[in-house]
Amino acid sequence: MAAFLVASFLAPPQAAVADPLPASLRGSWRIERILPTTNSGCWTRQDAQSLIGSTLTYSQNEMRWRGGVVPLTDVFTRQVSGAEFSKENTGPERPASFEQLGIRTDAVTEVDLQHPDAAVLPASTEIPGDAVMMVGPNRIVVSACGVYFEAVRPWARAKAVAERRQRTETTRATGR
Repeated sequence: MAAFLVASFLAPPQAAVADPLPASLRGSWRIERILPTTNSGCWTRQDAQSLIGSTLTYSQNEMRWRGGVVPLTDVFTRQVSGAEFSKENTGPERPASFEQLGIRTDAVTEVDLQHPDAAVLPASTEIPGDAVMMVGPNRIVVSACGVYFEAVRPWARAKAVAERRQRTETTRATGR
């Protein structure tokens, strides 16, 4: 018994086990727009605007952005409430809020992707999309350097446009 206790004490500590990448995040997402917030950021509007239209692709061991492959070293997930989010994202006027991001729930799953530092844009080693809030099945909010972006599944936008077009045609045909 004493040998077991000594061996247990001398054994190296277990490394923290990374969370699996949520299945609902896997696949491709298209950055659609910048979400206006009142928190502080370190990118210019021009830096942030350059991300619009780019695609993020997530898998368990890597993410892809603008043709580059970023190996993931860890994945951490947590539930974050609107109050926690605001407390963590202060700004000169007032903190950013779920309301500003179009989040209409009390809490969302936040996914934090760990990777080697990169020099993507000035003033940051973050890679756009390495911090993700799971807002809905076809909508995520990603951030980089204090700027928040809405990203959607590429096919979801096309489907929404087709459904809107169908409703318009039905309304014209039926007058309702």
